[in-house]
Amino acid sequence: MPYRVKDAEFREIAARALDALPGEFRERMDNVVVVVEDYPTAEDAESTGIPPDELLGLFHGASRLEREWSYASGQLPERVVLYKRNIEEVCFTREELIEEIYLTVLHEVGHYFGLSDEEIEKYEDG
Repeated sequence: MPYRVKDAEFREIAARALDALPGEFRERMDNVVVVVEDYPTAEDAESTGIPPDELLGLFHGASRLEREWSYASGQLPERVVLYKRNIEEVCFTREELIEEIYLTVLHEVGHYFGLSDEEIEKYEDG
């Protein structure tokens, strides 16, 4: 049975995941917010090619590399979205949930820095 938590607890775990990111990420993140939604929209899932019930997170915005060329002050923040229900669906213990939230945040923040999936996997593998 999937491990479920209240929305506030999920957001708290996500905040701790941000704090646990490698220092090189934490120190260079600028104007990025992490938001939690229950499920991705059909458009968001389609844009990734991942089925809507399998998409755990998504980075919305311009990567840091892209922003360096076109960033204007006062610009809306880039967004990392965590899909709570999909993450919960693949976790069966609290420890698994904490780990999956961390890995999803790490993966999407990696995209903020312009890293490829292969480069992000190196961080995910430790």
